[in-house]
Amino acid sequence: MRFQFLSRLAVSPTLRRAARAYKDAWKLFYFWPLPALRKSRFAKLGVDRREPLGVAEINLASECKCRHTSHYVPLTRETIRQLTASNGDTSTARLFGATAAVSELDTFADFDAWRVQVSRATSGKYHRSANKARRMGYSARVVGFNSCHRSVYELTGSKFRRSKGLPVWAALIAPPATLVDTKKPPVAPVCPEHWRYCWGAFKTTGAGEKLVASAILVRAGNTVWIQRFIGHGDALKDGVTKLLIFDIMQWLLARAEPGTQGIRYLLHGSIEEGDDGLFDWKRYLGFKPMLLDSAHAS
Repeated sequence: MRFQFLSRLAVSPTLRRAARAYKDAWKLFYFWPLPALRKSRFAKLGVDRREPLGVAEINLASECKCRHTSHYVPLTRETIRQLTASNGDTSTARLFGATAAVSELDTFADFDAWRVQVSRATSGKYHRSANKARRMGYSARVVGFNSCHRSVYELTGSKFRRSKGLPVWAALIAPPATLVDTKKPPVAPVCPEHWRYCWGAFKTTGAGEKLVASAILVRAGNTVWIQRFIGHGDALKDGVTKLLIFDIMQWLLARAEPGTQGIRYLLHGSIEEGDDGLFDWKRYLGFKPMLLDSAHAS
């Protein structure tokens, strides 16, 4: 049972700063990448830690004059700083550095090529899960930014603990009364190289639609990174997250829109973060450890 009075406290700037400090401290001392964890996960990926890692040449298109450059480039650069950057050094990850989980999208001719690779890695399990969700009435699409604010809060709080191990505050704190779903339609990005897209997976019932999974993708130059990817605790068993990632990848790899052309890399956090379930998710979807050439991201 969630407590209504906590939602009033949650709007306090002081409390929010304290919560962020607590979250950062938890991640630092409990989930900071350890050499032993990296060794184990690299072994599962078939990566020899004695050999240099591949390098992703990130280009954020900082010279672009669109009005979104000043927002998405610094935001992406800050994300990159949290991962191991090469700066011309192709040695393996630093002792306490997080190793970027990267999918090289330009190596796939189309969505089918990506799907075949995932099916081989999972013996078809992920594909069957996505099809199961579709048969059960789930669907995915682009939604307007912050158009499902309350629904995202509700699905975030559907599990007390997530794959990264942190307690989910939304599971205890009821959403503020002012937090509502606006259901605004998505707006096409002004610049094809700098954008943020929000995706949602929905269950259609007689009472309407219910948001069961949510994702946010941010693009800067030749790189897209996953800012958020989360599913409702009650719908995970139905394969909603597989459905969502499959539809997102089909959209990206179709390259039918200007905003999906010229993308080389998809970043999904680090190899070391989270529990084994999150690591297996990235491993099966084809993410691998890579260094990020920050010389192109400045």
